[in-house]
Amino acid sequence: MASKANPLSLNDTLRDLALLRACDLDLASVLPPESASDTKSPADESVDRSYEFVREARGALKVQNRGEVERQGSRVEDIRGTLEDTKRGLESQQ
Repeated sequence: MASKANPLSLNDTLRDLALLRACDLDLASVLPPESASDTKSPADESVDRSYEFVREARGALKVQNRGEVERQGSRVEDIRGTLEDTKRGLESQQ
C-alpha cells in the first residue's frame, strides 16, 4: 500500500516556486482578468443598493435634524416675497 504523501510538501512547493521564478513567468498573465470575476449576483447588487439607500437616508436625516430644510424654506419664501414685490412694482410702472 502506498504511503500517504503530503500533497503540499515544502520541498515540492519550493521546487515549483523555483521553477516558476527560473522561467520568468508572470503569474498575472496566466490568471483571468479581475473584471471577469467581478460579476455580482443579484443578491450582492441588492445589498449594494440597500447600503446606498441607507447612506442617502442617513444624510437626509442629518440635514433634517440640523434644521437646514426649514432655513432653506424660509429663505426661499423671503426671496419669493421680494420677487413678488418687485413684480408688483414693475407692473404698476407700466
